[in-house]
Amino acid sequence: MLDVINTFLLIVRGRTDILPLIEQADIQLQINSEQQTILLKIKNGAISIEAEKDNLPNVTISGHQSALTLLFEGKEKLRILQKNGALKVTAPLRTTLMLESLFYLVKADPQLAKII
Repeated sequence: MLDVINTFLLIVRGRTDILPLIEQADIQLQINSEQQTILLKIKNGAISIEAEKDNLPNVTISGHQSALTLLFEGKEKLRILQKNGALKVTAPLRTTLMLESLFYLVKADPQLAKII
């Protein structure tokens, strides 16, 4: 799971078109799978893994590792996984939509990979 999240972070940091989406964000995101819990901090256009909780997370996403992998790879939308019961999301709607956009925008276009 940590490998998938690290790949996600590398993609986000490398995509200047995505960074404005998180420029004004201040989110403590807790990701819970059956195997581990990971904390992400999104603040002032930066996103990173946190070693320990500074304060309570204001967003929690819980579910099976396979569903979380689909989410972080941009292969499935957050709200669809939530609607299907694969993930449980605790966040305001506006934050959920922003996170859904962020996760979905990291999806690589296979056609672009062939060109490069």
